[in-house]
Amino acid sequence: MSKASYIERALKSFFIDTFLNGFKLLFEKMYLPFSIVLFSVLGLNIVSIFLYYQEVAWMTLDLVNDFLLLGFLIAGSIVVFGLISAVWKNYIFQTIFVFIGIILSIIIVFVFNPDPDLVVFQVLEFAFLVSWIIISSVSLFFIIFYFFTGIPGKIVLAGKSDDRIFLGGFIRLVALGTIGISIVIIVKNLQSINAIVLGAMGIIVALIILIYGWTVDLNNTTTNFISIMGCFNFYITYQLSASISPSETVTNAFTEIIILIFTALYYIQSKVSKVEGIETSQFEKKKDGRKIFFQKRLIISALGKQIFGDLSLILLTIGAALGYSLLLLSVLIDPSLPLVDEISSFTVDIGIPLASHRIFAFISMMIFLVSFITFLTSERYRQLATNNYDFKQGVKIIGDKMSAWGSRVKKRFSFLKSSKNKDDEKEVDED
Repeated sequence: MSKASYIERALKSFFIDTFLNGFKLLFEKMYLPFSIVLFSVLGLNIVSIFLYYQEVAWMTLDLVNDFLLLGFLIAGSIVVFGLISAVWKNYIFQTIFVFIGIILSIIIVFVFNPDPDLVVFQVLEFAFLVSWIIISSVSLFFIIFYFFTGIPGKIVLAGKSDDRIFLGGFIRLVALGTIGISIVIIVKNLQSINAIVLGAMGIIVALIILIYGWTVDLNNTTTNFISIMGCFNFYITYQLSASISPSETVTNAFTEIIILIFTALYYIQSKVSKVEGIETSQFEKKKDGRKIFFQKRLIISALGKQIFGDLSLILLTIGAALGYSLLLLSVLIDPSLPLVDEISSFTVDIGIPLASHRIFAFISMMIFLVSFITFLTSERYRQLATNNYDFKQGVKIIGDKMSAWGSRVKKRFSFLKSSKNKDDEKEVDED
C-alpha cells in the first residue's frame, strides 16, 4: 500500500482539521435544523433567480425580491434571536426561540408585504456585508497564522534555515505587485477618497514587507512572521486588484462564494473546537515544554463562549454567512450598494461587488497593520507567531490523539458490551 509523503499528510490533516470538521458540524443532530434552513433559503433564492432569468411567467421580479427579503430577514432572525436565546443555554429553548424568529420573518414578508427598499432592510443588508467581511478577513488571517505556527507548517518548512523567509522571492515579487496595483487604483480613481486611501494603505503594507524583510535580524521568529504576513498579502493583493474598477459581476460573485464557503467552515469549526479538552486555566499552569500546543485558545473567544455558548456562536456564523450569500446573489438582480442614497460620503454608487472588494481590502490591511504593530511591541505575540514545535512535541501530540481515539473506541465497545450483557440477562430471565 502506497504511503503519502509527510508534507502531503500534514496538508491533508490541516485541511481536514480546518475546513471539513466545520462541514461535518453542520450536519450534526444539534445543528441540523439550522443547516436545513440555511440550505433551503439559499436553494429557494438560487432557483427563483434562475427561473426569473429563464423568463418563467409566474416568477416575477417582485416575487424574486420577496424571496431575497425573506432570506435576509431569516438570516437576521437567526443572528439576533440566536444571540438573545443565550440568556438560557438550553438547546430546546434556543431552537424554539430561533424558529419563532424565522416564522415571524415569513409572516412579515407574505402577510404585511413590506417594501424591500425600506431603509431598515437596506441597513440589514449593509450590516451583513460589513460583518461577514470582518469575519472572513479575520478567519483567513488565522488560517494562515495557525498553519505557519503549527505542525503542518513545521513539516512544510522542514529543511529551511532559520534566517531564510519561506517563498521569500515570491513574497517580495507579490509585494512589488501590490505597490503597482495600489498606484493604479489611485491614478484611475483620483476623484474617490476611499480609493486613494486604499491605494496608500496598499503601498504602506507592501513597503513593510519589503523593508522589514531586508533590514530585520532574520531568525526563526521574524522569518516565520514575514512568511505569515507575506502570504496574507496574497489575499490583500487579490482584493486590491478587484478594487480598481467594476468588473464582471458573475465572476466576482463566484470567487467570493468560494472564499465564503471556506472561511465559514473554518469559523464554524473554530467556534466549537476544544483545545484538546484542556481549559484555559490549566494552560496557564503549563510553563514549559508544550506551551505552543495550546495556541488555538486565541481563536476561541473564551469570553464569547462563556457569554453566548457554542450554539449561539454557530447561529451567528450561519446567519452571517446566509446574509452575505444572499447579498452576493442579489447582485444578479440589482448590483447597487445598499444605503448608497442615504450615505452622503458616496457620491457615486460603486455597486456591491466593487464596494465589497474595497471593504475587504481595507479590513485586511488594517489586520495586517495591527498585527505588525503588535508583533513589534508584544513579546507574547512574537512567541505565538513563532513555530516552536519540534519532533518531540509532535510525538506527544500524536500520542495524545491516539489516546483520545483509543478512549472513543473503548467507550464504544464498552457500550456494545453493556448492551450485549443486558441482552444476555434478558435471555436468562426469559429462560
